[in-house]
Parts: sequence; C-alpha cells; structure tokens
Amino acid sequence: MQNQPVQNRAVPNAALDNALTLSHVAGPVDGTPVLIATMHGKEAVLGPLLADLGFKVLLPLGYDTDALGTFSGDVRRPGTAFEAALEKARRACVATGVMRAVSSEGSYRPCQTLFPGARSAELLAFVDLENNFSCVEYLTDLPTRFVKGRVPPDLGAPETQALLSAMDWPSVKAMVVPFDPGFGVLPTQVFKGLGDEAALAQAMLECAAQSSDGLVHLETDLRAHMNPTRMASVAKVGKHLSERLRREGYGLPARLAA
Repeated sequence: MQNQPVQNRAVPNAALDNALTLSHVAGPVDGTPVLIATMHGKEAVLGPLLADLGFKVLLPLGYDTDALGTFSGDVRRPGTAFEAALEKARRACVATGVMRAVSSEGSYRPCQTLFPGARSAELLAFVDLENNFSCVEYLTDLPTRFVKGRVPPDLGAPETQALLSAMDWPSVKAMVVPFDPGFGVLPTQVFKGLGDEAALAQAMLECAAQSSDGLVHLETDLRAHMNPTRMASVAKVGKHLSERLRREGYGLPARLAA
C-alpha cells in the first residue's frame, strides 16, 4: 500500500549486542536471503509465500521484536504502527547483516488518525537495504478474534464465562492484567498465553490483588502463535505483500541478482 524510505538512524536495541543464529526455514538454499523478523511463529505462513518468490527465507533466532511494543502494554510502541513495522525489519537487517527483511505489526485498538473508520489493522513491512526500497501492505477489519472486558477473578462468574466463550478460549489463548493495557502496565503484572484453567485462575487472583476494584482485565492474547485467527490475518496480508513484491520485480532473476 505504501512505499517508505529506508531510514538508517541509530536506534538502541539490545538484540544488536548479541550474535543471532539464522535458521533456514523455507526456499532454495542458493536463493537471495530474506529475514522474517518474528518471535511468534509467523514464518509458518509467511515462509512459503517468500519461498515462492525464490527467496532463501531465514529466521533470526533470539531477535526481540517486543522491544518495539507489545499488545500487553508493558512495552509501549514508540511511534506509529507503520514506523514500528519498518523498524522491526530494519533492525533485523542491521543485527544480522542480511539486507532484506519482512516484519509485522498489528493495531487492534482503533486509531482513527492512521486507519479512519477501522477497528483494527494488520500490517506487513518489507525493507531492502541494498536497493534502498521498502514498502508496507496492510488490511483493516480482518476477522481476528479480539475481545476484552473487566471481569471478576472467578472462572465461574457469568461475566467471565461469557467473555471466555466470545474469545473462543482455550483455542485462542487469554491474557490477564490488572488494568486495560492501553494505559500501560508493568511487566510483572502481565500474564499471557493462558490456556488452562489453573494458570488462568491463578493469574486472575494475582491481578485482582493489584487492581483498585478487585476486578481484572481479561482479553484475547493477540500474539500470532497464541491466536490462530491472528495468524490467518497475517497470512492474508502476506499474500498481498508477496504480490506487491512480485510487481516490484522481486522473484525475477534480474532483481534477485541485483
């Protein structure tokens, strides 16, 4: 959807201080390398699409994408969703020396400035430092399961049961914090990836002890490896990105050899 300039400004990132292991997850061994900058399993849906373009698809193990923001609110996103997606990809390139990368970003709390009329947006960014090219593809209002609410710390309470049912829990995992993460929370207050009753009940009790009203904020875990509907949304935008890259000349021998 958008062409973006590649910005090479210096940004602090702990991941740059440590050597990252690259895992070959898809595509020909002799293809042009491209990274998928993720720690949440998105290579499962994006890897085949990039491999179809002839890329050698690499996963940078240990690369911390959470440094640019989390859905749980304990790390606040420093800029816009577009900027975060591009920066994730750029940082991965700098950290590994691989010149091309794909990264994702989701916006599931409405932002009318960037996405007028939309309740949510899923973005994928591509950067090519060698050719000074980048782009962002996005789709809005995809059917990603995202519900949230303030409920009693009791699994048997009608309000809690209704929210878990709307969440499609435990197929989609849950997250519990004392307050809405949109206002920011501490890392020690975040409990996510909750898929069994014992863990969920304990998390709710601990969060209730830290809330002012004895209730807790319960919502869908939006990380792709914890939410099959989010992974499906990433895959859908991935198809748009792969089509865009093919139109830009990627996948053709001349461009890949550049």
